[in-house]
Amino acid sequence: MKFAKEMWFWITPCIIADIAWHIYSLPTKYNPWAYFFVITFPTVSGILLLASFFRDPERTPHPNHVPGKTILCPADGNLIAIEEEAGDTAIYVEMHYNNVHVTRAHLSGTVTKVIRKGGRHHWVYFFKKTVGSESQAIRKNARAIIQMRDLEGNYFEYYLICGAFFRRAKPFVKPGDQITEGQRIGVIAFGSTVRITLPGTHYEIMSQIGDKVKAGHTIICKRIL
Repeated sequence: MKFAKEMWFWITPCIIADIAWHIYSLPTKYNPWAYFFVITFPTVSGILLLASFFRDPERTPHPNHVPGKTILCPADGNLIAIEEEAGDTAIYVEMHYNNVHVTRAHLSGTVTKVIRKGGRHHWVYFFKKTVGSESQAIRKNARAIIQMRDLEGNYFEYYLICGAFFRRAKPFVKPGDQITEGQRIGVIAFGSTVRITLPGTHYEIMSQIGDKVKAGHTIICKRIL
């Protein structure tokens, strides 16, 4: 299993603390088996669970995907909203703790700007079918914004929206980078929400609100013009 390198930012302090604690407590009078089940097993399990949040499996597009025609999902999680915004189509995917947190490009194009924007940290999780772009979290939470231009010269955006507790969203790309559909584009620690835009509104929706979706595999919609 492949892991995102951002994993080390989180687990390195935990590993150091765990090793230090074991060294400090080695001269213990407790039963070795009790020590293992009470101290060693829970701490090691916790570190492995933490690392699992940053797993980064390889993905292949759905067999029905047609490059430039169908739009791949940008993130693992649940599709929570598809809306028209300022003449474009906006799609929201809610990520959870058990999802892969590495996100992927939904369109090919060129990165024009990467913006880090501070903000609030409202709850993001469990919106499902009831909350779209009007939620406090979607409108006000801190985020990283990747602005891009597609192969036809149309501009679109990619939002990595932070959650309530773990406030770290990291783009993998920089201005000038050429992006292809399904390419890894960023990571949000422990899940949150990804918002993408599509140029224009001429799309046929292929997934339903509430569906479980996978980054770089699930087809969200397709162009009809």
